[in-house]
Parts: sequence; structure tokens; C-alpha cells
Amino acid sequence: MLGSVGCLRGSQDTTEVYTTSNGVPFEAPAHYPAFSWDEVPVYMMFADGQRLLQNSEVQKIASETDFICIEKNHGLQPLGDAVLGLAHENQAFKAVKPGIKVLGYLNGALTYPFTRYTRMLTDAKIDAHPGIKAYLVTDAKTGELVKTRGLYGYNVLNPDMRAWWSDAAADMVRVGNADGIFIDQMHGFSWLHPVEKRDAVVAGVGDMMAQLKAKIGPDKILLANNGAHIEPVFEASDAFMFEHYKRSATHTKEKLLQDWQLMEKIADAGKICIYRFGASQDGGLPQEAIQEGQSRPRLTQDVYAALAKEQLGLYLALYLIGAQPYAYFQWNWGWKLQTGPLEHYSEFHQPLGQPLAKYTRVHPDQWQFTREFEHASVWVDTEKWEAKIEWKSVADTP
Repeated sequence: MLGSVGCLRGSQDTTEVYTTSNGVPFEAPAHYPAFSWDEVPVYMMFADGQRLLQNSEVQKIASETDFICIEKNHGLQPLGDAVLGLAHENQAFKAVKPGIKVLGYLNGALTYPFTRYTRMLTDAKIDAHPGIKAYLVTDAKTGELVKTRGLYGYNVLNPDMRAWWSDAAADMVRVGNADGIFIDQMHGFSWLHPVEKRDAVVAGVGDMMAQLKAKIGPDKILLANNGAHIEPVFEASDAFMFEHYKRSATHTKEKLLQDWQLMEKIADAGKICIYRFGASQDGGLPQEAIQEGQSRPRLTQDVYAALAKEQLGLYLALYLIGAQPYAYFQWNWGWKLQTGPLEHYSEFHQPLGQPLAKYTRVHPDQWQFTREFEHASVWVDTEKWEAKIEWKSVADTP
């Protein structure tokens, strides 16, 4: 059996010992979020830069999950600082559900100016802060600061930057009284550095994460986005997200198989995994991320909400094929409060039960996979992009 009987969603008992697909016992430390196979284990991540959460929204989200992240600019307008937004919502969630785990957010590559640590990283302010300006990536030929998506980039080859950045991230956890922090973008802008320095970029990113982990301590969660395949990041971090932001890049049939194998490595190491997908028009980026001037029409909130309900079954099946103990599923079509976390999905409330075995590949030369859970049978074809989940009646389960 791949795991013992789990605790109900909302329980804070983290003493259960589960077993990975490879037979490795997984005994979660006390600072991990609650986990159970009873229903789909859900993670949520969201922000509203214009306002704070209403109590009904806190109640709704807390009823669905034990594990959340307050995203990059939440509460910026009313409080003037996303760190204060984190602190406010952390307190609100803990009042409703004391054991819920709440993470802050900081980007490891892009200089979002939403926090007290990064508010000077704008065109209007950066020249007044020459020390911080020295932490940014410059063009090798012109010496000018490089911009990506309208934002500067951190130069991970600068050891002073790495110390400053990790101090800031650790302070965000402290001020927000958070249970850890989500770090976005592990690439270190490697393509902006000379080829001969690419290994140093990887080492620099790993050092940033190692410094941060040392500063927040062993009882806080360090979650790295798309970083599980980077060995120094893997060593330093407690948790990893598979973001799946574009089908042609992040979830081809070959990449999905690699994901499931990497999920096993994560679980065997006693670490947390988040498997994130989002509904979209064509399998590409969420609509809110499309740059102005592109031809695709904007879809309304209601249309995206309908797409999310229609498309969930496929993506949930992809998660279930590879799911391990302490692997959580995230389903949203953007990173705002209004892009998924407040929706209701009946699939998340179906009895699931523990997996009965590792996934099976139907034929070594084909891309069909199956997996059995106590209360669900899962089938996917990652070449044809088809899937089916058969939910079994609890009464009919032996």
C-alpha cells in the first residue's frame, strides 16, 4: 500500500507515515502542512493588489486547503507593502484555521517593486540607490540595465546581491510571521550572462537558496518554483512547484513523464511537491499574461471559470498519475484572487483514497498510463491529450 489511512482535510496531525511509490517511508516533520488522500490535496496561491480578503473569502479558501501562498502584490494599495499584506492575511487565516500553512512570495529573478525591500527598483528611484543598482543585470556591451517584461533582473553572480536578497526574503517570513516562502524563477537569467559563466549562474542561484534556508531555519518551508531539476536548489529547498505555464514548453508528453519521475525523487527525499496547471484557450499562457497587441481576444471571467470546470478532469488526471505523499494539486488560470481560488470544483470533494500502486504504462512504446486509487481509476493518453477519472462509490469499494 502506498500510504496509511490519512487524516481528514483540516486536521493538523502530521504524524502519519506514508509510503512513496518506491516504498520509501515519508514521515512529515511538524512544520509541514496537513496531508490526506481522503480527497484531492489542494494548494492555493493568490493576490489582490487592490484590497484585502473579505472574511467570507478567508472562510471559503480555508475550507478547501491547508496550504496557501499570499502572492506577490497582495494588499499593496490599502497597506502600501506586500509584506504587510502577507502579515494581515496570515493572521486572518490563522484565526479561522490555526494549523493552516501560509507562505509569502518573493521573486528570485525579477525585481517586482511591491515590498519594502524592492520598492526602489523602478526607473524613477533606482538611480538614488547606487548600491542596490549594482545588484542588477547589465548588458555586457552597453553597460545599461537589462529589462525583461518591464522589470530589472537580479545579478546572481554578485555575492553581495545574494546576501542582500536572502536577508530580504528571510525578513519577509519574520515580519509576516509566515510558515515559509515561495521563491519564483530559478533561472538566474542565465541567457544574459556569457556562456562560460552559466555554471556559475546555477551555483549562484543555489547559494541564494541555501543562504535563505539557513536564515529562515529548519522549521520554515522554502518552496522553489520549477527548481527541482537544479541540484543545488533541490538540496536547499523543502518544496517544489511544477508550474506548467505552457503546453509546448512545460507539459509535452516527454516532460510529463519526467515530471512523474521527479515527483518520486522529491517524495523519496521527504520533500513537498505542488503540481500546478491552469485552464487556457489553447494550452498556452493564461490570458492575463498575454502582452498587449497580440491578436487573441480577451476572455471574460465567466468564460474562464467555465473553461476551468471543463478542463479540470484532464489536468487532475495528470496530477493523479504521478501524485506522491505530500504532493498537492493547484488549479487556477492566473495568480489573482479572482482566477480560481474562489471557484468550487466538485472533483476536489470526491472520496479519493490512497493510491494502490505506482502508475502503469500500458505499452512501452505508447503514451497511455493508468493508476488505481481506493476510490478512483485514472487513465491518461498524453499523446492524444485525453484522460478519464472514474470515481468509485465508497459503498462499492471492497
